[in-house]
Amino acid sequence: MDDAARTEPPAVDAGPRVRRLRRRLGLTQGRFAEQLGVTLLTVHRWEAGKSRPQRLALERLAALERELDATPPAETPRPVRSLAGL
Repeated sequence: MDDAARTEPPAVDAGPRVRRLRRRLGLTQGRFAEQLGVTLLTVHRWEAGKSRPQRLALERLAALERELDATPPAETPRPVRSLAGL
């Protein structure tokens, strides 16, 4: 095993983050997958800790989090735009 593989963060950190974000958005795994441009199985694997998002998906997740955090709490949540084209 090379040094890069040993220093990579564990996959378990991404699962709870993905699940929390999806639930905050009120989306099913399938709808969340559509928003990110990935498959339902991919989202399921992330949440189960069986795999972790690649760099592009992490960027999309971060963009969704920023968009959600920018919405004032009293405001009705607006539909999240698709980030699949990023």
